[in-house]
Amino acid sequence: MPILTLRSPLVPPALAGPVCVGAAGFPRFWATIWIDRYNFRLLAPTREHHLRALDRLYLAAQRQRGSDCLDRLMAEPDFDAIETILDGFFGELRNEVAVDGIDHSSTWRIALRFVIDILTRAGESAGARAAAIEKRLSRMDSLFGRFIPNPVRPPSPIRALSPAVVDDLYAIFDPRSNRNPFKTEALRWRNLLIFMLLLRLGLRRGEAALLVANSIKDDLDPSTGKTVVWMDVDTTADDDPRYIPPGLKTARSKRQLPVPEEILLLSGKYLQNYRGKHYSPFLLMSQKGTPLSLRAISEVFEIASRALSERARKSLEQQGLLTVSCHDLRHTCAVVRLKLYQDAGNDLDLAMDKLRVFFGWSPQSEMPRLYARAYFETKLSEVWNENFDAFVDALRLSVDRSAP
Repeated sequence: MPILTLRSPLVPPALAGPVCVGAAGFPRFWATIWIDRYNFRLLAPTREHHLRALDRLYLAAQRQRGSDCLDRLMAEPDFDAIETILDGFFGELRNEVAVDGIDHSSTWRIALRFVIDILTRAGESAGARAAAIEKRLSRMDSLFGRFIPNPVRPPSPIRALSPAVVDDLYAIFDPRSNRNPFKTEALRWRNLLIFMLLLRLGLRRGEAALLVANSIKDDLDPSTGKTVVWMDVDTTADDDPRYIPPGLKTARSKRQLPVPEEILLLSGKYLQNYRGKHYSPFLLMSQKGTPLSLRAISEVFEIASRALSERARKSLEQQGLLTVSCHDLRHTCAVVRLKLYQDAGNDLDLAMDKLRVFFGWSPQSEMPRLYARAYFETKLSEVWNENFDAFVDALRLSVDRSAP
């Protein structure tokens, strides 16, 4: 076996775990040095993943040169031979991608980093040859660093969901609707809140899962005399019991968002009547009284997608979609907000700056330009109109009727 796991009591704990070995069963020299010196903090499964990538490189060198020679070539170092091996190894990975469709980019990145790290060490101790080695390393990094074994695929188009789909989703998530597929009243109100958080505020799935019961706050604005309501999108210091804990994507994802009236009504309704009393601070809870998982949030929209009307399904198909995902709602929110900013008289650059702040993107992010392209490629009649007066009135009436 090319990867062995050392578990003997005779082996010191620091040396226990996966190790890459050659055909004779001895540890491969540079692979062992690299994993123990440069990557000693890796957990056992990740360590094994790295070593399997290196073993593939060693075997590629053996096939190309007729002997298990990579350790020797890196010790010399023979840059011409190593570059030839890397070039051949890249070709192997690229051919496998075409055949099996599996992403081998991680294997390539690990192998290349291994080679450069070890050759850099050789340069540090090469004395008079150090400058020449550094020059060859720079060439190697430039030559191979941009290689990607997987063919570059164009990004999926960003496009707002059509009014037909959004209106149909409103009808499906309406707690009073006969089309609502969720069994209990508590689930219906919770899932309507999830739908509105993602559609109106453009929250990522993980951001919604991080919300706590008191994420919505209010205060008096002394300049206007009006109450201002906002939502904190942030992490929590509490321990998260979920198997895959949600998290913010970037530091800028931490932000404050203005809360529209219908979300304030919905959250109050849900907290007062359906969330229940729990030790956990998180807002969205499962029927078992545990914080709602990321997978469970996705399932909400998988179930809702199965309840879509034929008209809405055809509209989705025209956009190349089969179901509605959490991120489709974020796309919709972004395109609609860009339209609102433009309608308010903001020029495109200012509108995109506002979009960056609202969605938690960096000032240099190109994401607003992608949404701007989606907006301008969409006919104005196809952009969902964010006119919620009728909905808020209906929601208020529904809350009043169902109040205990």
